[in-house]
Order: sequence, then structure tokens, then C-alpha cells
Amino acid sequence: MRYPFRLGILATTTLLALPGSTPPAVAYAAAPAPTAQSTISARADPVFLTGDPWRPSAPLEVAVSNGGNSAAKGFFILRLPPWLTLTGGDCRPEAAESWICGGAELPAGGRRTYRMTLTSTVPEAVFDIQQWGSVAGRDASGGTDQPTDFRVSWPNRTALRLRATASPVTDGSMGVTARVRNSGTFAISRYALNVITPKGVRVIWPLCSDSGRMAGAGCEILRSGVLKAGATDTVQIRLAVSAEAESFRLYLGPTNRYTNKDTSVTLKVPGGAGGGDPTTSPSAQPSATSTPSTTSTPSTTSTPSATSAPTRPAGDGDDLPRTGPAVTTYVLFGVALLAFGASLLLLLRRRFRS
Repeated sequence: MRYPFRLGILATTTLLALPGSTPPAVAYAAAPAPTAQSTISARADPVFLTGDPWRPSAPLEVAVSNGGNSAAKGFFILRLPPWLTLTGGDCRPEAAESWICGGAELPAGGRRTYRMTLTSTVPEAVFDIQQWGSVAGRDASGGTDQPTDFRVSWPNRTALRLRATASPVTDGSMGVTARVRNSGTFAISRYALNVITPKGVRVIWPLCSDSGRMAGAGCEILRSGVLKAGATDTVQIRLAVSAEAESFRLYLGPTNRYTNKDTSVTLKVPGGAGGGDPTTSPSAQPSATSTPSTTSTPSTTSTPSATSAPTRPAGDGDDLPRTGPAVTTYVLFGVALLAFGASLLLLLRRRFRS
């Protein structure tokens, strides 16, 4: 029994010794070495761009530390991804998308935090993307520490729902009530309620500007207040309409921001060339039967007729069919019994006499 066991050990040892039988070593890319030994280091926090969806921005905080034994001036090199611009932080451009910032004297073991602002310069609104930047500490002699990365996140997409109702036209104008509900999971700080104004329709108030994003088809009502998750923003709009006005449309912008589809409403101008009542969402338009009409009369079947006979409850004797012998039958039967009794009585009297 020992020999097979020894042969198994020998075969295993032989296989392990063959080339390629061991896992290959993983090669890790070496980090770029600093240009010179530096006691100045820098770290940056992640950045989450918010605010205006077309030009979101956010603060960037960079902490610069002096790890040396003596005081020294602390600089840092900031590199940003494309489509970002920098303001503040005592920075000056060093190269393309690169800045040298700071320079304050730090005591041994000291630390200082620099605050600046990053702003997106993408021509159009973008969402759900991430880019990476880096910072590296530098001393007055040019010695640069190893760079460290930080993440820059553009705003996330969310859900906003639009409902709108229109009032009748009075003296050439009409009112529109728009309700925008934040159905997402986080607050937003700005959105646009866009109004497409065809011929015969013009926004009187609130301020509706032409930013150029609608190519002259209408105007934007910018809402800059914070709209928390689950909250509703109500916007009152006054429109000037003419007899040739048919319909107009409201929709939320920027359009690529929203994950839901109910972000647009088309309303007809009451009494205009389009005719008919304003079209609204089913949840916003009350039912026509919810309010009784003052001129309606009760149904004729709802009140009993004055000449109709009163109804009888089920089981009344007059409503049951008549069965069995009639009354005359009982009368004839009684007369026959009476005649039979009289005859029997006369017969008995005659027997007693005889």
C-alpha cells in the first residue's frame, strides 16, 4: 500500500516542476515616480456637480500638508478632465488642463485646505457621467509628490411629472396651472418649464425667456428653487390668445434629464380655432358627473305615481291563487245534511208511535 502512495507523491512533484504548471505572476504597473523628493502632499475630495443642469458646478476642496521637519511653502498641481473650468483657489495655468495652486507657508506638520469651484463647460446638459482629476503636492524647489486621483460626477437623471389645466378665455387671455412633481429620490435645484407658443399664443407672465435652446419655437420659464423629493411645484401662467389660436404645449427641460415619459402636456385653447375643452391629464381633470347640474330634474321613475295602487308585500292573501271547493259547495252540502237529519227524525218518531 505504501508504494502507490509514494508514486502519487512523485507524480505530483513532477507535474508541479513542469513549465507553466504554476500560476503566472501578476504584473502591476508601477506608479510614476515623483520628480524629486517632496515633503508636501495634497489630497482632494470627490466632486458632485449640481445646480443649473446646463452648467452644473460644485466646490472642490484640496488639503495640502507639510510632512517635513521645518516650515515650507506648500503648492499643489491640479489636473482636470476636459469640459471643466476652475475658479478660485489661488491658481494659475501651468499647461493644458493643468494648474499650479497654493503657495502659502506651512509649519512642520501643518495643513491647509484650499477651496475652489469646478464648473461644467459641456455645450449641452449631460447626466450620469464621471471623470477623474488629480492633485499632487509640490514644494518651492519644484519637488513634486505622487499624484492622487479624485472623481468628478455630473448630475444624475431623475423623474419629474407634469400636469396642467387651462381656464376659459376671458378678454383675450387665459390662465394655465401647471403642477410639477419631483418623483425622484433626491432634491433638484433647477429645471425649465418650456412653452411652445404657436401663432396667436404669447406668454404674459411669469417671465418666459428665449435662451436659444428652443430655436425660436417658444420660451423657457426657469424655476430655480429647490424641489425636494416628493414635493410639487405649482406654476401659474397667463397667456394672451387670439381667435386663431388652436393649442399650445408645455414640456419640462432639459429633456434628456428625465427617466419618465409624462413630462409634456398639450392643451387646446377653449373657444379657439381648435375648439373643444382643454386637454389635461386624467388625474387633473375632474369628472363631468362629479357635480350635479342645477337644472337637472329627478327621474320620473324615482318617485311613485299618485294614481298607482299601493304595492303589497309578498305573501298577501289577495296575491295567492285560490284552490279547493268554493263556498256554494259547502252550502249545498249543509242543506243535504239538514234534509237527511229531518228525514231520520220523522222515521224515528213513527217507530216510537207504532
